Amino acid sequence: MKFASYLLITIVLLVLASPSFAQKLPAPILLWPNGAPGATGTSDEDKPAVIPFVPAESKRTGAAILVIPGGGFTIRATDHEGVLVSQWLRSQGITAFLLRYRLRPLYTRNEWLKDGQRAMQYIRAHAAEYHIAPHRVGAVGFSAGAQLAADLSFNALPGQAEAQDPMDHFSTRPDFQILAYGSMQMPTTLDQATIAKLPPAFLYGTVEDAGSMGGLLNLYTSLYRAKVPVEAHFFRNGEHGSGFAIGDPVLGEWPKLMHTWLTVSGFLTDKPRYQLPGIVKLGGSPLLRGMLVLTPVDNPGAPPVIAYITNAHTRALGSFIVPQNQGPVAGKYRVEVRQEATRWTSNSRDPFMLKVMEKQRNNALTDADRKEWGEYLRKRDLSPSIENQRVFSRQRPKDKKDYIIEIKDGSEIVLEVFSR
Repeated sequence: MKFASYLLITIVLLVLASPSFAQKLPAPILLWPNGAPGATGTSDEDKPAVIPFVPAESKRTGAAILVIPGGGFTIRATDHEGVLVSQWLRSQGITAFLLRYRLRPLYTRNEWLKDGQRAMQYIRAHAAEYHIAPHRVGAVGFSAGAQLAADLSFNALPGQAEAQDPMDHFSTRPDFQILAYGSMQMPTTLDQATIAKLPPAFLYGTVEDAGSMGGLLNLYTSLYRAKVPVEAHFFRNGEHGSGFAIGDPVLGEWPKLMHTWLTVSGFLTDKPRYQLPGIVKLGGSPLLRGMLVLTPVDNPGAPPVIAYITNAHTRALGSFIVPQNQGPVAGKYRVEVRQEATRWTSNSRDPFMLKVMEKQRNNALTDADRKEWGEYLRKRDLSPSIENQRVFSRQRPKDKKDYIIEIKDGSEIVLEVFSR
């Protein structure tokens, strides 16, 4: 009986693993149907191509990503750094194009760079066919694929309106780049002004994967210093080649962080964003310390909007200003107000503290000033003023529906919630 159970399990596994159960993928689309420049043969390895992964109409965000698997430019890790990544992006409403690029020793960087550039042009040239926005096309690369993705940014070609080849009418520059455990060294030929024009970047790596971290850290520093929008997540543990780490409870969080980055960066919606000024009140009085969270209701691709109310400025108590690049798009938002203190203790509105801190900055504090400051400190009440963060998702406690507002043009809003 025991043997029969093992036999049954083995048979089931064999059936599930058999080719007849293999998933059918779309046919590759050749980037040069009449032959790639510099091709030295006629096999698939001489024919650069993309495989499209198109989301359902109801999920489309209009964004597209070129997926570039790694493999040291000697193989392509097409499955876990290609198909699985493309399917995940597709499930999020992002059209993915899996790149088949040429490899050594048959070819060199000159060819695989051309393959990546051509793929970016193909995506933009067929934007209408795939229902994507040509100005929201990025690239994600892994290991050597990240080197190629970065190379696309460092060596972007502008569209040539007079070119004979219609594909050359389109730019090869990614609108954003996602680099996983690999990157190129920043070319020494790029000056600060040029670096500042590089596309926004999201970087992922692990400290355990020491061979990739040096390049990622150098790239992060270069982009940061040039004020290029960049975000990085470096995990402590993890081997090289984790892909999207789908199912890993630790590393598997990074694609979610990346998706949040795409959302808050505005790459998943075509709607314009607005600067948003406003005031938050709690029970009729300005919120002294807390947070406002606006979550889109009717536009899944729209970014959430976050405003911290710290009252560490000269504006009215309870006020905030969300800059345009972090602001909302037109639509309905669910309001959530979070109270983090009931007593305001910041120094920025305290006349005495402003005076002594100014003297401290100027190295002008006297012994008398320090004595007065100490006496003032003893009189201040810096004890806790709240037992826990308080969350208000409805305007009044007895309301049966969430607090929903509509934002049309980013004009100033006044939000008020009540604790009773």
